[in-house]
Amino acid sequence: MNTLQSHVSALRRVLGNRNAIVARPPGYLLDLGPGTTDVTEAQRLVARGECDDDPAQSATTLRAALALWRDRSLVDVGGMAWLDEQAAALERLRTRAQLALIRARLALGEHAQLEPDLERLARAHPFDEQVHAQLMFALYRTGRQADALSVYRRLRAALADNVGIDPSQRLRDLEIAILRQDPALDQSAHAVRLLAGCAS
Repeated sequence: MNTLQSHVSALRRVLGNRNAIVARPPGYLLDLGPGTTDVTEAQRLVARGECDDDPAQSATTLRAALALWRDRSLVDVGGMAWLDEQAAALERLRTRAQLALIRARLALGEHAQLEPDLERLARAHPFDEQVHAQLMFALYRTGRQADALSVYRRLRAALADNVGIDPSQRLRDLEIAILRQDPALDQSAHAVRLLAGCAS
């Protein structure tokens, strides 16, 4: 048995599936099937967590999805355009999971605990309206109306100065609701649906 064959044999043992690696000209094919990689599992968990109406269950599912990440995606194998695109897509999935988890935790009333995470995300994503909306909501719910409005003003200025656009209507509506101290903002589940853009 040559070195390559011994490595393939060892990999088959690690995978626990002899048929996962198939000899095909001009070499070998790794055929894991759907749902057997961390990526497909993360995609499945994020989609399930986003759709769950129970915020506690949603949070549990999304934490399981985020636990699949250990570092930046594909950090050790960058430098090729295709891999860089895949890494960027995985980072977008991770951010999507983080935002969905924050929405679930906001619905559970964890406003104060989320402020540091939201501040960090707002710095990392300076033009992301969803991040800023969640931060505004968390600040407002912890009695920091002026700080919530300041977040809006900073985002509005950043969008105007760097991108040449105004905030979306949904974000302007949130600003108005905060200014008016709209009682709907005190109902976590309804307000979080507004943040997600899925209120009926």
